[in-house]
Formats: sequence, C-alpha cells, structure tokens
Amino acid sequence: MSFKPLMRLAVFVLVAGLGAGCATTSDLEEVRAEARQAQATANDAKSTADSALATATEARSAANEAMSCCQANTERLNRVFRRSMYK
Repeated sequence: MSFKPLMRLAVFVLVAGLGAGCATTSDLEEVRAEARQAQATANDAKSTADSALATATEARSAANEAMSCCQANTERLNRVFRRSMYK
C-alpha cells in the first residue's frame, strides 16, 4: 500500500469515528439533567434515612426508659409481696 491510499483510509476512519462517537450538546444536557435528577433523588433518600435514624434513636431511648420503669415496678412489687409473706 502506498502512502496516499493509507492516508485517505486514516482520514476516513477518523472522520467516521468522530462523527459517530461525538455526543451533541443536547445529548450532554440530557445526561446532565438526568444526573441532577439522580443526585436530587439520592439527597432525598439520605434525608429520609437520616430522619428514620433519628426516629429510631428516639424510640430506642423511650423503650429503654420504659424497661427501666418496668424493672423498678417489678422490684417494688416483689418487695411488697415479700413483706406481706412475712406478716
């Protein structure tokens, strides 16, 4: 192969590759819009998860307080029962 046909082939491949492989500005804007929407959805999900974690933490605290109260009441009732048994 001589240099001239090889050069024509290289130019053809280059032009075909650039024409088929390049995205248009509207394509890029569409991708950016989708990325922004995905980021917004992820931010909403994180906010919801943070809120759920805070609620779960409050629920655990309330459950621990209830358990402490229950244990204290059980001890009190046991003391009252023991005293009544001694009489």
